[in-house]
Amino acid sequence: MLPVSAAVGLLAAFAVPYSRAGLGLVLVAVAMGAAAIPAVRRRITPWSAGMGVVAYGLVAVAMFRDADWLVGLLLLAGFLTAALALSGAGRGWLGVARGGASVILGLLPVPWFLGPQVKGMAVRRRLMPLLIGGGLTIVLVGVFGALFASADAIFAQAVQRVFSAQDWAETVPLRILLFAVFGFVVASAVLVGLRPVVEPKAPDLRVTVSRGLWVTPLTALNLLFATFVGMQLTVLFGSTDWVASATGLTYAEYARSGFFQLVIVSVFVLAIVAVASGAVELRGVDRWLMAGLLGVLCALTMVILFSALHRLDLYAEVYGLSRLRASVEATIWWLGGIFVLVLVAGAVRLIRRGHAGWLPRAVVAMTSVALLAFAVWNPDLRVAETQIAIRGVDRIDLDYLGDLGAEAVPALDRLPEPSRSCVLAAVVRANELDRPDPWNGWNLARRQAREVLERRPVLKAVSCPQTFYGLEDPYRD
Repeated sequence: MLPVSAAVGLLAAFAVPYSRAGLGLVLVAVAMGAAAIPAVRRRITPWSAGMGVVAYGLVAVAMFRDADWLVGLLLLAGFLTAALALSGAGRGWLGVARGGASVILGLLPVPWFLGPQVKGMAVRRRLMPLLIGGGLTIVLVGVFGALFASADAIFAQAVQRVFSAQDWAETVPLRILLFAVFGFVVASAVLVGLRPVVEPKAPDLRVTVSRGLWVTPLTALNLLFATFVGMQLTVLFGSTDWVASATGLTYAEYARSGFFQLVIVSVFVLAIVAVASGAVELRGVDRWLMAGLLGVLCALTMVILFSALHRLDLYAEVYGLSRLRASVEATIWWLGGIFVLVLVAGAVRLIRRGHAGWLPRAVVAMTSVALLAFAVWNPDLRVAETQIAIRGVDRIDLDYLGDLGAEAVPALDRLPEPSRSCVLAAVVRANELDRPDPWNGWNLARRQAREVLERRPVLKAVSCPQTFYGLEDPYRD
């Protein structure tokens, strides 16, 4: 295990630093998986294999997308998904949480895990004197070299030329840190593979309560939701003039005033369903009554989610998409999928009188696939396209577009001059497109953006306003 951890650490120290996320990071992720697979090969299941493939897919996005906010999110999700696959856990919600954090928690016993291997190495008697001698050499040469450099200007200039001519001298500290971090993470992953997580069992907190304690509040909540949904239907099918006359707001202002709150409502409903179905002991008719009330509540919440999505679309029709709006729209679709899974799990649990043990894993799988689909949808490109198409050149917010990732360049290239050169110059600065990526930073989006800019370079002699003009969007972030 020591050579394997050291090999992955060396690869990380060589392939990760001083480049944007790209090929090097993906190669290190592949090496980490290859190092951990032998430890789990005897207990690979369709679940763990599927999660491993999804984890690699999430990490591989770093080679195809450039937007830091998106790549960072998917790298984190890929790491947690890979840890869950290694742990073998996930049959319950506690198992999902414990499995996702298993590699991080495994870092604590890594020194005790590697200690006996280091002590048992046959070459330790020769290795330790060599390491101590090397460290003593570095200290002595450093001290006396510094004294000589301070005593003689010619010697000092020679030393400066040697170290300034070698980039490695400046990168050594970071590379040593990466070597240690990735080596320890690989050792932790192998430790998790050798000692799989025991599926935690949640304590039985179910209590028996009287029917009136939960029937009344759930019924009142359903009536409230039904009233709200009825009003929303009039809005969904009503005209723009009717909404303006009834509220005194424009259609876009009305839309913006509610979709965040409606998303929060759906999250609260999920919490209510979790508490009601997991903490109340029910028998006989009460099981069917609870299932009916919660099922109606979930169905009404799905209509509310559709209303939130409709409001978001109305606002986007006026101001176009932004990164936040694109993320919220994806979240609404994801929440809708969660409610579908919850309804199916409730029906199965009611009919078979058992536990829907597949639900936590189904939620994890759906979430991972949804993140991949969101990356394939290419949000930064969609933001640029809708901003240009909806707002037009005269009202476009070039300041906001200049902060997008390299994947937005093909859309921004269609802008007329001087707007095109003004916004693309900002994109080039933000994404370092004025210089080629090193081999470890290869990225398809940045490569395609540079090809576009080579065919039509950014004009230098253009007059760009100090503050880009645009239609004021009070919630553009």
